[in-house]
Parts: sequence; structure tokens; C-alpha cells
Amino acid sequence: MTRFLNPSSDAALQKAAEELRAWGHSRQGLRVALIYGPVSAEDRLYHSKCPVEQRSVTALGAALEEIGAWWKVLDPCEPGFIIDLAGYDVALSNLHGPYDEDGRLQGLLDHLRVPYCGSGVGASAVAADKILCKRVMLTLGVPTSGWHVWSGDGPVTWNGRPVMVKPPFGGSSVGMSLVRDPADLPVALADAAGEEGAEVLVEE
Repeated sequence: MTRFLNPSSDAALQKAAEELRAWGHSRQGLRVALIYGPVSAEDRLYHSKCPVEQRSVTALGAALEEIGAWWKVLDPCEPGFIIDLAGYDVALSNLHGPYDEDGRLQGLLDHLRVPYCGSGVGASAVAADKILCKRVMLTLGVPTSGWHVWSGDGPVTWNGRPVMVKPPFGGSSVGMSLVRDPADLPVALADAAGEEGAEVLVEE
């Protein structure tokens, strides 16, 4: 297992935090649009179940205050969102799933000439589509766990090992199932395909 942090990371993290604070103090008046709202099914679930004080948007707001940035939560579900967004120096998204992680928000921000944190349109669009992402990784020779696509017709080959059944779009909390028994597979496939009968990723 790869370890990205180790005991020697503490000094580097401390240095990075100090540099970030210094940068923040040099940019007093920086206006940050913190984008958050119940847009996708995943965000609606999160919004309804998670207490405000435990939400990541609350922690992000506190971190922005610590570096001296002026910020405001902008909800894409509210009228005037696009007009308000155009008045900020930088955007930080806390959305998940469609309308954010799939490149659509990034395209809007590019159009408005508002800088933002995270990947651009192309990378977001590829990474948000689980099946497309697998195909790109295969083309590039990047190792991934075994997988195949179920298109709604015919049985899925069962190799005896547990599988994750995933809808092609959305985050990690909606429509996904860990299947250990082949008898549970049809229900998992139906849940992941949804009413639209989308293709489903079956991953070892």
C-alpha cells in the first residue's frame, strides 16, 4: 500500500500551511465563491442527512477565514447564481456528481473567466464517467481492477469474487452496491441502471 504521508511529512505540511497563510495575508480582500447546494442526488442526500456543523462546506469556510479570505456560499439552485458567481475572484466547489464533477460547472466558470480550484473541463468529464475513465486507463496502460460493462441485456459472468456494481455517473453514495452473492446481482444491476436503463460498471 502506498503511503503518501509519513512522519517526515509534518515539517513539509507545516511549511506549506505557513506559506498558505502568508499568501492569504498578501491577498486581503480575496473574494471566494464557495459553491455548495443540493444539485445532484448525492448532494441532496448529503444535504438532508448531514448536520450543518459536520458538513465539509463548514470546514472549508473556516479554513478560508483562517487565511483571511472573504467568502460566501453560492447555491447553484438559487436564482441569480450565475450573475453572482461572475463577481468573485476565484471559485471553490463543494458539489459532487453531475453538474459539478463532470465538467459542466468548470465550463461555466471558464466561460465567465472565473478561476477555480480542481481539474478542468476535459479531465473532469473523463473522470466523472466511470466507464469512460476505465477505457482511458486501459488505453494508457494504467493498471486497474478487473471490470466489464453490463448494458441491460444478458447475464453477467460471475467469477466467484465480490464485485462493486456502479452507475456510470454520480458519486460514491448513490446506486452503488457491494455484491458477494450472485443471487443479489440482478437487484444491484437494476439499482445501478436506474429508470433510464444506463450501462453499469461491474468492477472486481
